[in-house]
Formats: sequence, structure tokens, C-alpha cells
Amino acid sequence: MNVGGKFSSGILFLNFNQDYSCIAVGTPEGYKIFNSDPYTLYYTQNNGGVGLVEMLFSTSLVSIVGSGDNNTSQRRLIINNIKNNVPICDLNFVTAILSVKMNRKRIVVIMETKIHIYDINNMKLLETREIAPNPKGLCALSPSNTNYIVYPASQNNGNILVMDILTLETVNLIQAHKSQISALALSQDGTLLATASDKGTVIRVYTLPNATKSLSFRRGSIPAIIHSMTFSLDSKYLCVCSDTGTIHIFKIDFNNNSNNSNGNNTNVSNSGSGGVYGLANGLTSKMSSYLPEVISQVWEPSRDFARIKIPAGIPSICALSQNNKTVMVLTADGLYLQFNFDESIGGELKLSKEFSLLTDQQDEFSAKIL
Repeated sequence: MNVGGKFSSGILFLNFNQDYSCIAVGTPEGYKIFNSDPYTLYYTQNNGGVGLVEMLFSTSLVSIVGSGDNNTSQRRLIINNIKNNVPICDLNFVTAILSVKMNRKRIVVIMETKIHIYDINNMKLLETREIAPNPKGLCALSPSNTNYIVYPASQNNGNILVMDILTLETVNLIQAHKSQISALALSQDGTLLATASDKGTVIRVYTLPNATKSLSFRRGSIPAIIHSMTFSLDSKYLCVCSDTGTIHIFKIDFNNNSNNSNGNNTNVSNSGSGGVYGLANGLTSKMSSYLPEVISQVWEPSRDFARIKIPAGIPSICALSQNNKTVMVLTADGLYLQFNFDESIGGELKLSKEFSLLTDQQDEFSAKIL
């Protein structure tokens, strides 16, 4: 999650790794990596501002992008082996890097109008795909061997492209929302896609790749900015963070017909790079005759199963621990919060531990904000 140093913490970037076992923090001085549970400092480097940090699970492979300050470039991607502190790849681009995603097969570099796809084994460039303007670098990459990547198809609507980055084929176009996409998330096995629009009132979950089923969740009736969404490792829950100060945890249950409907999708086949620009930039007009009308929800979308209160207006990202007993929350003002989670009860969760991401000390300090 890009923070941009807008808060007193000075933090530029926050994120978990793919299985939520580690925390990556980018700062004006460099970057830090912590173990999430037990909370301990694993690695730190202070060689200049870092605006993006992407880990590959708990391996020593870390991708970093500079903050653009103090002689660090937002157009330069460095892949480090932090075990022996040696850079193994250094790539420079023409425009700023907005996001980097990795799994065990691919590295994907996202610019505003392009996506570069590399083979992680040899860093060979496999494809450069032109996309519709994506100024926030919104995308999600499946951590698993399903190898789907999803990103907005247009700035003018809520359509999402699903691409297989092994075959380099576009496999689906999903009509997720009427308005612009603001957040995306994929489950660990790559079979579920969560979407939110710039209204932020309704969250939808689709099955992949065909989007034949979907769920709708009601975050609230007042529009909100969705900062982040994450699935639990077992895909039973979806955590949603917004600027309202409430973190919502929704239960994923396709057997509950009250919020289950047929998905809106168009299957697309497009191998190789030919025609890719047309799909990305002119997709709305090209596919409009095939897209179904948005299906009105017959039932009211489901409400959250559990929730957390934090101060409003502070960007955050949260995740469930591997045993689903703890909700872990990272905030832009430099806090790492842990909340007890009981799958049989839900409701409003209570703070159990609080740490600071701003120091190298891992001592727990008393809760002050709740």
C-alpha cells in the first residue's frame, strides 16, 4: 500500500508478504522487514528512500523501488538477495513504477499505461502489454500456480481484465461495477477475486476464471475510499480497510443464497501480444455489444461478520493470521495492531497487542488509540 509519507510517521509504503508472515515497510531512509508473529525485526537497510517493497513469500528475494527523493529513482527496480545483501537484478524504465507483484513464476512491473512481465527464473522479459490508463497501478497477482493477474480494463467503468501470465492470454473480462475500480484482491489459490469501486459501498467477490458466481457485501451506505482488501489464507474471510475508520471482515459463503448471484463476465481469448492494445485501451467500445447489462441484486448484500474500529482517515491494511485467530492491522501512522478473532462469534474485535513500526525495538506498548 502506497502511503507517500503524508503522515507524521513518514512511512512511504506498507504491505504484508503473500502469506502474511512478514511485514515490509518503506521509509525515506530505506526499508525494513519484520516477522508478523512473533513480531521481530528481520532485516533493515538504509540506503535511501524506498517507495515500494515487494517480497517473495519468506524467501530472501525482495524487490524495491526508490521514492524519487535523495537520488533514488521511481523508475528503477532493484531485486535484492537480502540473505547476502547482494543485488541480483537492476532494471530501469522510462516512466515511474507504480506497483510490483511477484509469485514463484513471474515478476510483474506496472506503470500507468504498461505492464511488463518477466520470468522470475532468468528475468527474461516475456511481454510488455499496453493497458488503459491506470494511475494508481491497481492490480493483483495470484500467489499460487494459477498465475492470474487482474487489473482495470478502463478508467471509465468497473470492468476488470483477467490474464493468465503463464500463457500470456486474456481469459476473461468481468463487469464488476458501474463506476471506476478502486481496489482489487485475489485469494491465495487464485480462484476468488474481490473488487471495489470508487464509491466503496459494495464489495463483490467473483469466482475465477469464469466469474460464474459472485457475492455482494455491503460495507456501508456512505461512500468511502477503499485502501486495501485481503483474503484469509483459507479464503473463508475477506478483510476490507477504508477511510471511515472501520475495518470490515466478511465471511465468504457461496452456499448462502441471500447474497449469491450469477456473475457478469465475457470470456475472451487473446494469445500473444497482437491485439493487446485494443483489449486494454479500447475494450469498452469493442466489447460493449457482448457485455450483459448489470444485474440488479435481488437481495440486499450481506453485512460484515466482524469489524474493527481505528481512527478515521488513516490508510491501513489488514490480514488474518495463518490460524485465523488474529487480525493484523498496519496503519500509515506507524502502528502494528493485533486483534483477537473468534470465528464462532465475530462482532467488534478487541485490541490485544500494539507495536510501533517506526523503531527497531519490538517491545509491545500499551494501546492508546482505541
